[in-house]
Amino acid sequence: MRLILPLLFLMLGVSAALAQAPAKAPVSDEVKKLLLEARDMRVKQRYTDALEKLDAAEKLNPNLADIYALRGDIYLSPRRRDFDLALPQFEKAAQLQPESPLPKFNLAEFYFVKHDFTTALQSFTKLATDYPKLPMVIRHLVHYKRALCELKLGHRPAADQIIAENFTFMDDTPAYYFSKAAIAFDLGDPNKANEWVKRGVAVFKAPSCEPYYDAFKELRWVPDLDFATPPDAPKKP
Repeated sequence: MRLILPLLFLMLGVSAALAQAPAKAPVSDEVKKLLLEARDMRVKQRYTDALEKLDAAEKLNPNLADIYALRGDIYLSPRRRDFDLALPQFEKAAQLQPESPLPKFNLAEFYFVKHDFTTALQSFTKLATDYPKLPMVIRHLVHYKRALCELKLGHRPAADQIIAENFTFMDDTPAYYFSKAAIAFDLGDPNKANEWVKRGVAVFKAPSCEPYYDAFKELRWVPDLDFATPPDAPKKP
């Protein structure tokens, strides 16, 4: 499984996250380089090497939230799933960036991956309330995760309301299509669900759909396999 894209730190990229760092805490070129290297190693699932880079970055700048966000993501990766190690990292990032939605999203995602849907729902809902002007690409993910949590908690009417209030097929994100797929999965109709997935991918292409599809993997609705063929994969005869 590829990296957990819903984590804001990884979606926005290290450079974008660094741009939000307070002016009073400048980030050196060496730390930036270490973070970028750690991110690339994480993508390649070289977790030990990535953690070493983060340790080096922390020694140089222990008050940079991005270090802890990425370290938490590594601990939360599918091949590790070390919840006890991941949570303190996300909490540390939130402590260092109390006004930023980024660590709050990561914490909510932590509870979603852990299948603590009650806490995840509360966290995603608070995030949507506290930051109503999040960019659509992030805002829709937040509401999408709220709807999924409601479904897993057996609250179908609440999930339907979230979807109706926030998504249409005219949106610039695949949230509408994947929300419809989620309802079908929840109703035990994987064929219909996969039809919705295919429609979403046809309109928005695989990269934009990955964060939404990854949620289905976390919920065990689909196999933990990539649904898009890598561009460099050999063609079948």
